[in-house]
Amino acid sequence: AGRLPEFMVPSVLVMLDRLPLAPNGKLDRAALPEPEFGGGAYRPPGSAVERDLAAVYAEVLGLERVGVDDDFFAVGGDSIRSIQVVSRARALGVEVSPRQIFECRTVAELAQVAVTDGSDTGVVLEEFEGGGTGLLPVLPVSRYLRELGGGYGRFSMSAVLELPAGIDAAGLSATLTAVFDRHDVLRSRLVTGDEWHLEVSEPGSTDVAGLVHRVGCDGHWEEQRWRESAQTELDEAAGRLDPAGGVMARFVWFDAGPDVPGRLLVVLHHLVVDGVSWRIMLPDLAAAWEQVRAGRTPELAPVVTSVRRWTHALQDEAASESRVAELALWRAVVDGPDPLIGRRPLEPARDVTDTADHLWVQVPARVTEALLTSVPTAFRGQVNDGLLAGLALALAKWRHNRGVTQSSALIRLEGHGREEGVVPGADLSRTLGWFTSMFPVRLDIRGIDLGDAFAGGPAAAAAVKAVKEQLLAIPDKGIGYGLLRHLNPETAAVLRRYDTGQIAFNYLGHYSAADMPENLRGLGWTRADDTTDLVAAPDADMPLMSTLEINALVTDTEQGPCLNARLGYPTGVLTRQDVQELADLWCTALEGLARHAAQPGAGGLTPSDVPLVSTDQRELEIWEKKYPALTDVWPLTPLQSGLLFHAQLADTAYDAYHMQLVFHLSGPVQPQRMRAAGQAVLDRYANLRTAFVNDTAGEHVQLVLDSVPLPWQQTDLSHLP
Repeated sequence: AGRLPEFMVPSVLVMLDRLPLAPNGKLDRAALPEPEFGGGAYRPPGSAVERDLAAVYAEVLGLERVGVDDDFFAVGGDSIRSIQVVSRARALGVEVSPRQIFECRTVAELAQVAVTDGSDTGVVLEEFEGGGTGLLPVLPVSRYLRELGGGYGRFSMSAVLELPAGIDAAGLSATLTAVFDRHDVLRSRLVTGDEWHLEVSEPGSTDVAGLVHRVGCDGHWEEQRWRESAQTELDEAAGRLDPAGGVMARFVWFDAGPDVPGRLLVVLHHLVVDGVSWRIMLPDLAAAWEQVRAGRTPELAPVVTSVRRWTHALQDEAASESRVAELALWRAVVDGPDPLIGRRPLEPARDVTDTADHLWVQVPARVTEALLTSVPTAFRGQVNDGLLAGLALALAKWRHNRGVTQSSALIRLEGHGREEGVVPGADLSRTLGWFTSMFPVRLDIRGIDLGDAFAGGPAAAAAVKAVKEQLLAIPDKGIGYGLLRHLNPETAAVLRRYDTGQIAFNYLGHYSAADMPENLRGLGWTRADDTTDLVAAPDADMPLMSTLEINALVTDTEQGPCLNARLGYPTGVLTRQDVQELADLWCTALEGLARHAAQPGAGGLTPSDVPLVSTDQRELEIWEKKYPALTDVWPLTPLQSGLLFHAQLADTAYDAYHMQLVFHLSGPVQPQRMRAAGQAVLDRYANLRTAFVNDTAGEHVQLVLDSVPLPWQQTDLSHLP
């Protein structure tokens, strides 16, 4: 059907070499193994909970099917999609949390901790009187915006949505109103002063119809004149936002008549929306429209934890002893070298959005696919591990080209901030708002051969492993930094003295048709193709947040999912040539990682993968060299230690702890079935696939291997009497 991508060739050759052949040299189809997904043999779900979770995984990831042993993060999952899993599993009566999805990465593991509908789900964070309405303090990221200074009225996020054919003004208004009435923060007003607050009004208090501006058009979306019109309308809509006046949203309805599906431009002030919020709001719009179209009053699923309740809980958490103890870690991250990447440091009064420029880059589909699946699979990590490893390599090379030798990169990272684990009982899977966490990370690739890494050699693996471990060393995905920097006055006084890096990086996840639940597809309210680059300019005097701002996301194209990144920069500090060079180096580094992940035996363990023992990367790689199938490392139980001690002292000809069973068989015997059954037992139980070795401290550990061939001997005695 087409030319095979070059990076896939080694893997395909290995698979071809393993195909079973009949005596005549042709393919033995009866001996073909089950299809493989996500790097492991497909095993279908068994229990009802496994079936529900496997169906949810497949729906959220846009896959035909997911086996119970497939790693969620190895088949395209990420932290944002884990939130979608929570809400869609709940609709089927299965309760799981995002943290559980990270800890129990397969359907089989998750099913064991999932709670079915009607059972006790444990702690639930109780709402305050009045629910999500009333006065509430703003979250740390909003406090950051306040400290930044300058204008912020136009600071927004937007999306162009495909509307259902035949929708009229009344249907549009009723659909939008249902979403406003369900999600409190859309009805909020910014209260300024010494401190910022949001004041949320009661449901029904917003005249949503008054926020819609209708524009007649012919529905020729592919024409340049429509794009120019859309950009003009977007800029005007952003200018009509008024947070202090309670106008947090504006809508532009491109009406192509009753027979052609129109489009809706949605512009929301950033104070009330983030990347996850879109994945909540768009399905709610479709669900509301489905009910409006049927002549019913829309009833949307409830929101469990409000922004108001979450904010107050974070204020308490910021003062906790355990959170304050993180201060030393954050000081160590920011108190280090960060050579200038431009002509001069960023100046808030001088480097404002009016002086900014940006460029877009797109990573090919074949490389994107590897970054979403092959790289996380090989390194038991997540998408950000590869993206940030590539960025660290690119920045080191970019600096080297300018005579600057620095192996570490201080990056301000953005996460979705919905770390429910820090507030027991919280559930933000259906809550709209700006929850983004912003925190510094220091990525050090000291000692890594840049040339080899860019070429996809072993150094590429070393870079990913180093970045993965450094990211995992950050507790609770970095939410603690914002708490200490903005919600605790004592720790804030310390941290405000340090910069958080000249480069900001934000991965917004994969936007695809799978964001819409299967039962709501075909109703409209999905993102329109080729509109990602429609972005409203912020206020002209708004200070730039970083010298280089990288926002990356994956969108579906005719070639397949592609990673797109928008790099923004102040023209007075960096030139377009500077930024283009860094962007090109980043893309080249990502290609090197994809090329490495396609090689047989790529990847490997890192210390975080073996939490039951204390070891380092060097020791793990020594073990992997001797045992290529190494998949885990366990300590010994006390009884195992005693048995091993006696076995080592005993005469090798006699083992007192050896046990043997002899089966007498009758009737027709099929040796190959017996052998396959024995192999299946080894494959099923990891403790039958262990090697006992010493670590560098002299302690015994057991190395768990992914596969061990069954020792098998067959003797034909049929010729004897």
